Amino acid sequence: MRHTILTRVLGAVAIAVVAVAPARAQSGVDTAGTVIGVVTTKEGGVPLAYSVVSATSAGLERFSNAQGIFALTPLHPGNVRLRIRHLGYSPVELDVTVRPGQTDTIQIALAHIAVRLTAVDVRAYPECKDPGPPNAAADSAFATVFDQLKQNAEQYRLLTDTYPFIYATERTLSNTLVNGEERTERIDTMIVTSNRWEYKPGAIVARPARGRIGPTTMNIPTLVNFAEKSFLENHCFYNGGLETVDGTEMLRVDFNPASKIKDPDVDGSMYLDPVSFQIRRSVLHLSKIPPGLRGLTETEALTLFGELFPSVPVIAEIKSVNRFQANTSKPTSEATANERQRLISVQFTKGKPGDDVKRPDGTPRPGLGTTMSLVGDMKHASRKSARER
Repeated sequence: MRHTILTRVLGAVAIAVVAVAPARAQSGVDTAGTVIGVVTTKEGGVPLAYSVVSATSAGLERFSNAQGIFALTPLHPGNVRLRIRHLGYSPVELDVTVRPGQTDTIQIALAHIAVRLTAVDVRAYPECKDPGPPNAAADSAFATVFDQLKQNAEQYRLLTDTYPFIYATERTLSNTLVNGEERTERIDTMIVTSNRWEYKPGAIVARPARGRIGPTTMNIPTLVNFAEKSFLENHCFYNGGLETVDGTEMLRVDFNPASKIKDPDVDGSMYLDPVSFQIRRSVLHLSKIPPGLRGLTETEALTLFGELFPSVPVIAEIKSVNRFQANTSKPTSEATANERQRLISVQFTKGKPGDDVKRPDGTPRPGLGTTMSLVGDMKHASRKSARER
């Protein structure tokens, strides 16, 4: 009996104004302060919608709204360091003085990032003996690109952690026979929460417990995992240069697992828009075939990304394929097992990004759930990808 492996899927800085608004007294016993601000471009002062603003010491991190406006509260009085970032722009850190019971306003202008990369003759990469993020001193341009990849991942992490949602995906299971015939086995719809799987070395492939019958599954690391310390510390990353994919030029980031990992892991490539640095696609492969899966030669997962909000990446479609050793003497035997997952809609359960400005404390609003149909609302609709579990 052949065991197949199923996929399981578990995006120069100027401070224009640091102005203190007139004091506005609140409750006599309320000593917390509030910072309200707007994020714009340095060139032209255009609002940067859905920028990420964080006050690490206060444990607060928020998206700005569609007008680039954000609100952070409650903040303890005193000096607070803020970090503001937006895809395609150089991040900025600044200190603000929070006054008890007061609301202070700031305006931050970010400068657009411009890096010059060229086509690279990609050959086989060396064994990954020194894993970790790329060294900025060795290749500053590539380090900038890689930082933008991480920012894509961090924004998706913020989306899933702070603005929980439920999403619907259409799943199609099919196979291709040795003779080229394609057969659809099942089409269904899945309702999934935004809970996410965390990467651990050696945990990519999951087998059924001893003595139990069940499928062997592959946990596919997706965008959010690229912001996890464990993933960064266990992979090497390489500059793939510019590559034209489906007629579109993209920045390519390649990676492979550390040689110290003896169990199956993943290698592959991530592709970014060279202007906006928005993630557009990824191609992942199982680094080695698990023992006992006779006939399986390769597992590949192609992920396509879109934008749920401007510059906020979302997985719109995943196409995975398991390839088997072809038996030409049996033309009706299975050559590939295929799975396609297409995102249909998203419903936010406790408010969506930008709502924090209306209620700065970010507390849940019962019954607020917002449903978005990605077919009509999401940019790059032709590049939709799937779910993250």
